[in-house]
Amino acid sequence: MTEKKQVLYDLRIAYNSPFLIEDFYAEIDGWIKEKGFTKEHKKKMESVTNNGKRIQWFIEIQGHLDDLHHGIIMLRVFMENIKEIVIKKDGKKTRINIGDVLVNIDAFVVSEIHGSFYQAKPIFYFIRALIDKYIYNFWSFKWDGKVNSDGRDLYKRLQSFFNVQKYKYE
Repeated sequence: MTEKKQVLYDLRIAYNSPFLIEDFYAEIDGWIKEKGFTKEHKKKMESVTNNGKRIQWFIEIQGHLDDLHHGIIMLRVFMENIKEIVIKKDGKKTRINIGDVLVNIDAFVVSEIHGSFYQAKPIFYFIRALIDKYIYNFWSFKWDGKVNSDGRDLYKRLQSFFNVQKYKYE
């Protein structure tokens, strides 16, 4: 049996200035490797419209907390009206992208309830849930802070990435 609890709700970043899509992907991959997480692609869709390219990119960033708990950070990226332009900077021609970007971050703690007789029976699961809620939290809130801080760290990293991109190409 699996419990999934959301610990970080709907952090959003909206951006509309020049940037490089490849650098954006590399920044996220670098953060994932730095933190020791794994990445699972859920959806990557690109389509061309009259106004430019539309990209949807959904990934799950998974981290192993202990034997029974896993942290999942869901990253949803929506890029609209992406166009490629050429700018001249310091005598060099550089190709960059410009468009609207919306990044949405959610984080979850997934608990695996399995193993012993006492954890698998519904009545014992119910009693454990009551004890967690009203008496003392043995299991529920142990990893919430870590997963929440990892999600907020990714949010800050992407915000600073977009701030640097804004001044880098203007």
